[in-house]
Amino acid sequence: MKKLFIGIDFSKEKFDATVILACGIQEIGTREHGSFPNGPKGYRNFVKWVKTNSWQTRQDEWLFCGEDTGSCSIGLSKWLYGKGHDIWIANAYAIKHSSGIQRVKSDKADSAVIAEYAWRHQDKAVLFEPMSESLFQLREVFLYRHKLVQQKVAIEVRMEDKQAIGADKAMSFIKRKSKHIAAEINKAIAECDRMIDSIIESDKELQENYAIITSIKGVARQNAACIIIYTNNFKKFGYDARKIACYYGVAPFGKQSGTSVDVPARTSHFANKLIKSLLGQAAHIAKIFNPEIKEYYQRLIKRGKKPQVALNNVKNKLIRIIVTLVKKKTFYDPNTYKFYTEKTRTNKTANVNLTLNHAIC
Repeated sequence: MKKLFIGIDFSKEKFDATVILACGIQEIGTREHGSFPNGPKGYRNFVKWVKTNSWQTRQDEWLFCGEDTGSCSIGLSKWLYGKGHDIWIANAYAIKHSSGIQRVKSDKADSAVIAEYAWRHQDKAVLFEPMSESLFQLREVFLYRHKLVQQKVAIEVRMEDKQAIGADKAMSFIKRKSKHIAAEINKAIAECDRMIDSIIESDKELQENYAIITSIKGVARQNAACIIIYTNNFKKFGYDARKIACYYGVAPFGKQSGTSVDVPARTSHFANKLIKSLLGQAAHIAKIFNPEIKEYYQRLIKRGKKPQVALNNVKNKLIRIIVTLVKKKTFYDPNTYKFYTEKTRTNKTANVNLTLNHAIC
């Protein structure tokens, strides 16, 4: 049970912190607030300040907590982890909606809210664990590649718009330059793909899981790298396919309350749009070229499912297949699927014949 809770509100240049001392559900002592530069010197001064206001508690009784703000929070999180401190990087949306009505909005007030959240929900804390160096490099190259693809699409759309207007001197210049820039971006994207392959090949664990995932027909480089990155190589969600599907935004949830509210299950818009779109691309390919997924999709359509609903089911099935194979360290084998399909059909036929025989007798 933790006793000292330190809430951290990150920003680019500095971070604010509030210390709360509590025993169970009872807050004791006075709250302390401090502001520090977001850099190594600020980190050292911050820990000294916490020790000064620790009320003689031990280091193992401290819990640091902050919002996941990407590059702003990663520096201090890694530094505290390296010093052996427990730090919880919580979901910003969860913190916001746990604090009730707030009339004051400031860095000091936000750090106090985060400290209160850590105190009230310490039993749900998931302690921060940094990515491996290989995985961190893979994420950076993957996200950079995604930005390049966005720029390429923007240029190509602009070219199409200008071609529709007509061809004059200015339009010819724009078209020529756009083609040159698009060609350079294509080269950079190809280099990113080679770098992604190189990073994966340099790490045995990444290489093993990557090979397993890409053995599934329809799942290629970008989707394999994506799921490895955003699940911290399957350590983040504990091989729970349902949690991963929820994070991807493909797990449906319904709403029911009394007799007036009964909303059918549907996917939430709270999801990472990048990884959801990549999974959608994999699902489209798999339902065409993967026999197992193709049969599954067609069976759903015959049952009356709408195409988008059936496609979402395909996304969920892909995630379940990926997680199961990685957990068992087994490559995807279409023959295994055929064996179980034929076995199931044989058993069904045998059951039907047995029923008929009993009916005749």
